[in-house]
Amino acid sequence: MMKYDERTEKTLEHIKEYYGGIPTTYTAMADAGVVSRVWSLSAPTFFTRNATDEDKRICAAVVGHTIGSERLVEAHYMIMKRMGWSREELEGLLSENYPKRMTEKQSLFAKLAKTMAINPIEADETIIESVKKVASKEEIAEIIALIAFVRYTSTFIGFYGQTENEEWVKHLKIQD
Repeated sequence: MMKYDERTEKTLEHIKEYYGGIPTTYTAMADAGVVSRVWSLSAPTFFTRNATDEDKRICAAVVGHTIGSERLVEAHYMIMKRMGWSREELEGLLSENYPKRMTEKQSLFAKLAKTMAINPIEADETIIESVKKVASKEEIAEIIALIAFVRYTSTFIGFYGQTENEEWVKHLKIQD
């Protein structure tokens, strides 16, 4: 790994603590000199604690699945496992056969994440109105910011991370 400036090193440590490792995508972003700026942008937008961590992981996994990135799904499942999620529950989430553990709000957030991952401009109005009935403006803003961030970082994954993280993903699956 390259030697980075202090800010980038601190950001990578935070990412390592958050994910339990540093996905290649974040290393690529560090090499490009943008990881600390991107991570800093994320803090005020989706680390506000308005939406729960579980709500955000659900949405991130759905976005990863919708755009076809197994790496994103696995990265967020790793965090979901610490929240007590099983592989079966994850598969139910991704197939829209929502597990019993999910609340109505989480199911609506998952539907919103899917529709926005496909095309944010064409978001389903019915889902938007349903979400507005069960979530605060601040929760919705945090979920939307998370979806946007996951979509943004997926561009790096598409270029750098789809095949370079094989060992990391195998490690995650072994611990299931």
